[in-house]
Amino acid sequence: MLTMSTPSTDSEGPGEAIPQPYSSSALPRDLVRAIDWLRAHLSEPVRLDTLAQISGVRPRTLESHFRTFIGTTPLGWARQMRLARARQELLRATPQTTVTNIAIAAGFTQLGRFSTLYRKNFGESPSETMRRGRTLASGTSDDDWDEAVRLTMEALPLAFAVAPSQCNRALEALEAPQALAPRYALPKAAAAWCWSQRAAHRFSSTRDDDRRKASRLAKEACELESDDALSLTLGSGAFVLLHQLDEAERWLERALVLDPSLAYAWVRRGWMSAYLGDGDTAIAELRTALQLMPFEPLRHIAFIGMGCAHFASEQYDRAVLWVRSGLEASPGSFWAERVAVAAAALAGARDESRRMGRQLMRKDPDLTIADATQAWPFAPAFKARLGDGLALADLPRG
Repeated sequence: MLTMSTPSTDSEGPGEAIPQPYSSSALPRDLVRAIDWLRAHLSEPVRLDTLAQISGVRPRTLESHFRTFIGTTPLGWARQMRLARARQELLRATPQTTVTNIAIAAGFTQLGRFSTLYRKNFGESPSETMRRGRTLASGTSDDDWDEAVRLTMEALPLAFAVAPSQCNRALEALEAPQALAPRYALPKAAAAWCWSQRAAHRFSSTRDDDRRKASRLAKEACELESDDALSLTLGSGAFVLLHQLDEAERWLERALVLDPSLAYAWVRRGWMSAYLGDGDTAIAELRTALQLMPFEPLRHIAFIGMGCAHFASEQYDRAVLWVRSGLEASPGSFWAERVAVAAAALAGARDESRRMGRQLMRKDPDLTIADATQAWPFAPAFKARLGDGLALADLPRG
């Protein structure tokens, strides 16, 4: 268990709830260091003063940062991660594995308390989860599962590219892992993200069917493995492009509670703030993502998101620069050029915006202003300014 060496205001007891959503500000470095260390030592006893020393701040400062940015204490976060890890192991348990072995491996020394906390958080007992996992796993061998993981990881860079050809290749690559391991959430979530891309960014002519597939797979993935932060984040991204923002927010908040240092979750958090019209918060969140992940394959998505955040804040020159940087890293993401074209026009560079608009139309000849403004669930004011900018650049209204 996590033992506290300084007085703590932690009041979480046997009936504790899942930590509440974090603050929308960027994570301090000491908090990132603490989380990284805790994740690697979840099953070990840890003292708050030791964790603070590792983090480079005083114990009370570290505890305050946990409460401010994650909505819980170091003890609460570690306990929730242990429960999440135990659930994953219970769902994947072999006939030789026992609940006691899994609880101890996850860092719980009192089996009764573990069972109480587990039922409070997941609505079922550990043994019920184990039985359900074995039922789902029937017919899936260890080799099949291992191959499904390998194939999914190979496909993820294609899914993250957010470009037509890579999106279609990712969907083809994700068919095999879904067939090999039907209860593996990540390939379903990645496929949901790709189908939603096709629908939102006009990568195909079957947009209604694409939306249905995206919705079904996103729901399956999030409900199948609600304790895997990456699956939840990809599922949340799919719900965003389906314009289901409440559902997207729900799963993204859980993903960031589970893994506050997951760069891709911060990318999606920044985009979410931009969609809601809060450009300043979006910039702070996307900067956090870039600090956690300064290289590809996700950097271009963060760059384009920064462009959208600056557009939301009416900083059009900055918007053009950020979107262009994203496009240099991923030229296939031509859908983002809509924002750069509009931003250039609204910044007063009319001739440049028209030139950029002609280039975009050569890549997406059927694009209209109506399509561009309806693709994303941005706030009405953002959409209106996007449409105005595209009209100034002489794009067809549709």
